[in-house]
Amino acid sequence: MKEAKIVERILPGEPFASAAVRLAEMKARKVAGTESGAIVIGADTIAYLGRRIFRKTENEREARKILSFLSGKTHHVVTGVCVLFPDAACVKYSVGAAVRMKRLEAKTINGYLKTGEWGGRAGSYDVSGKGSKLVECVRGERETVAGLPLRRLRPLLSASSRRKNNRLRRE
Repeated sequence: MKEAKIVERILPGEPFASAAVRLAEMKARKVAGTESGAIVIGADTIAYLGRRIFRKTENEREARKILSFLSGKTHHVVTGVCVLFPDAACVKYSVGAAVRMKRLEAKTINGYLKTGEWGGRAGSYDVSGKGSKLVECVRGERETVAGLPLRRLRPLLSASSRRKNNRLRRE
């Protein structure tokens, strides 16, 4: 897995789902330039509440502030995905979910911050790791919150594999 370093900026007035897809495509295209003949998947996740965005956390102080703010509230997560195929086909989509956080005491937040798992995570938590203990419930696909919604991705990759196998049998 290659990480594509891009400037992750949301444009003024840009809907979050559109921004997530645009950023996912930028990442995919950057990697595709170095991986000829490969299927490349780019993804970008944005956590938000109202118009307030919770992007990748840079430091522990910021993570504590975000987790304290999200405590006991429901926020939204959208993950944009871009799949680039070797035949130049491109599939882009976004998937959203709502996340209800538990009421978090300072002791719980401090304990989670010590894990370091919050680093580089939208919303300052990893729902697929120890951060799942901070979450009361997820409405929608849990993998969306983790950063790569698989329900739509699996059939795309499976169909691509079938097309490739059919071409190989004919040649």
